Amino acid sequence: MITPVRMAGALLAASMGALAAQGETAGRRTGSVLYATSSRLYLDAGSREGLAPGQIVQLQKGTCRVEQVSATRATCLGTGRAGDTFGLPPPPPQPQPASRLAPLPAPSVVEQRRGILASAPHPKVDFHEASFGVEAARGSADVGIGLRTWWTSGVGSSRQERVDALIRDFALGAGFTLDVDLSARKWSRRAGPVSFRPDDATQLYVWEASISRRTDAGGPAFSVGRVRPYRVPGQVILDGAQAGWRTEGGTEAGIFGGVVPDALTLAPSLDHGTFGAYWIGQHSYAGDSSLRFLRHEARIAFVNTADLGQRVEGEALVEARITRQVDFALDVRGGGTVSGGLGSMDGMSLEALRVDVSARPLDSVNLIGSFRYDGLSIPELDGPGRVLTSGAVRHADFSAAWEPLDTLRLSVLSGLSADLLSHTSRRWIGPEIALPRLLGDSAGLSAGYFREDGWAPGSSAWLQLLARSRGVFQLLARVSWFRTSGLAPAELDELGASAAIQAQVARYVALRLSVFGRTTLNGQTAPFGPATGQVAFVDAEIAGTF
Repeated sequence: MITPVRMAGALLAASMGALAAQGETAGRRTGSVLYATSSRLYLDAGSREGLAPGQIVQLQKGTCRVEQVSATRATCLGTGRAGDTFGLPPPPPQPQPASRLAPLPAPSVVEQRRGILASAPHPKVDFHEASFGVEAARGSADVGIGLRTWWTSGVGSSRQERVDALIRDFALGAGFTLDVDLSARKWSRRAGPVSFRPDDATQLYVWEASISRRTDAGGPAFSVGRVRPYRVPGQVILDGAQAGWRTEGGTEAGIFGGVVPDALTLAPSLDHGTFGAYWIGQHSYAGDSSLRFLRHEARIAFVNTADLGQRVEGEALVEARITRQVDFALDVRGGGTVSGGLGSMDGMSLEALRVDVSARPLDSVNLIGSFRYDGLSIPELDGPGRVLTSGAVRHADFSAAWEPLDTLRLSVLSGLSADLLSHTSRRWIGPEIALPRLLGDSAGLSAGYFREDGWAPGSSAWLQLLARSRGVFQLLARVSWFRTSGLAPAELDELGASAAIQAQVARYVALRLSVFGRTTLNGQTAPFGPATGQVAFVDAEIAGTF
């Protein structure tokens, strides 16, 4: 039997919990990305924090559009990384407690007030059409100064200073935007044999530097400069232009062309080039439709590069969300080598195939599978002056996760990779247990184990910690152990540790630090004994994000 005292205590506890939840929601000003796929982000905020379908969310390095919203979670169409933060809209005003209504006035008083309103003059005013649909703020800039250093036992240390700039959709006015992705690097020290650009101590890499114009209202759309073609699957960067026509719904078709920069240095070059046509389509459907979202992209192009020569390529990408349980993506590319001019071409063949499927048959069960096939042979550097040619490869992985509680996730991870040229393969499978809310939203812990076989059989295990304070601090730390057979007369044991830290030291200034260390025991028991080998890596950067 529930006594009055117990009833009062329960009501008091419920009231305090509701007030605490209300205060937590009202106090939040930032959210973060819990999980990221190639085109969709999963956010830790929902309608309770003011998010709504169609809303533009400003991430640290780009934007995304809110797709579906629940009370505390949301999905967002766009690209980003797990851990990226974003600002939340101001909380809605809280309703004030209802007060006792004043007594109604007497009928004579009501009639007197009605007569005064009826006889009052109402002058006309000029009509001015209001401006609706104010576009959300777009664009982001991330500029950082960093230092990287490597150290290997028996070889020595290397050090590199760099300046990185990443600008996305930065508004220039009149609908024009700027996109920049570059890195300037200076090697102040290099030890041991150098396989990549050994004679260049100073290096500049520009992946993108273009001016574009694309509006949600549709119309002409173009990019010019060092262009990373906008949503053109598989296309190499070019010095030239991309131009097309865009509809209000986001469908776009057009052409592109230009010269291809040097494959190693990215310096401008007139030796190689490309041109072709592309198609982009994207559709969202009603909530009661089985097909919720569809994105399709395609290109056909002539490409002339130093690695592969003159070729004709075609590629298509399809991404779809089917009901609320299934995400599907397919990317397929085919091509052939041109010999003796465009009129003569070797037979077309399948060169790449990628399939990704994510299904959630139950709210507590998540299944993820992927398959990759790459059939091109591409030159690869392997030591000073040595070039190897890779062959066709296949890769597949599958994972199944069960979340019986919000604080517990049990997973099985597996995979297979095979080199079809050397006829070697590698397989792995193992469990993982995670406590994602070990300390609420502040910290999570996970641990796993893999059993591997194939050309290098062995085992591995890891323990990982993720700690964060929303919009202020994030730490990802991992400790790993590896045992490999078949590479040496004895089994090789290796220990590794890594940590990635990001701290927002001011509103627009962030500090990023990554450290990594690994030691090979070589049959020893002491991690730093005379017969062991060690390697260490440190990357520190201070960046301004706007």
